[in-house]
Amino acid sequence: MVAVSVVVPTTLPEGATIAPVERLARDSFDDYEVLVRREEGAAHARNVAIEHARGEKLVFLDDDSIPCPGFLRTASVALDAYPAVAGRVRQPADAPFADLELPWYDQGDETKPTDMLPGCNMAIRKEVLDSVGGFDEESFDWGHEESELAERIGREYRMQYVPELLVEHTYVESFRDYVEKSYLLGRADVRWWRLDGKSFGWLVRQSLNTPIRGESRLETVRRIAQRAGWVIEIAAGQ
Repeated sequence: MVAVSVVVPTTLPEGATIAPVERLARDSFDDYEVLVRREEGAAHARNVAIEHARGEKLVFLDDDSIPCPGFLRTASVALDAYPAVAGRVRQPADAPFADLELPWYDQGDETKPTDMLPGCNMAIRKEVLDSVGGFDEESFDWGHEESELAERIGREYRMQYVPELLVEHTYVESFRDYVEKSYLLGRADVRWWRLDGKSFGWLVRQSLNTPIRGESRLETVRRIAQRAGWVIEIAAGQ
């Protein structure tokens, strides 16, 4: 047994440097294991890790999340107090689009109840996952899988935002990544709406009636890519 199991899904090849693994190894907290999983699809990879985890406290990081000093000790203490914890995520100052407003990344300076769990920095007791189930890999391979899980957890358990549980994480590496991510999240939107029982007619109206023009050129680009994801996913489901 270990106190904490750290789950890191990755598409990096065997032998590649995985930043959070190296960072955690430099801390004094050593009562943990790391489960790096390369199964296809982030949701599936995380579920496989959950099955193999020996700890009762699970921490979820992306392969490019950079934890702050003392990260795992903070996570362990937080999970003594709360069933599920959302950490704070900051983009590096030199990250592309570092000024993007991402409310699920940085939820402020004070600890508080939350309904959002960022997949690149969250911690959940294993008993909670045993109770509500793991990630819905049938509906989501990537995109919104952590948000759908948070919705299920929130029906039964308290989720707490803990700003001291901090990682640095770049949202996208380039403009091309930004467009692709917006498109894929658009497709994931439709899958989530279907889970919520939305009809084909509702999906079509949502796609047609949502304004494309944003307050900035970048926001307009995001909405166009998102709309394309909606249309493709709606068509794929017919």
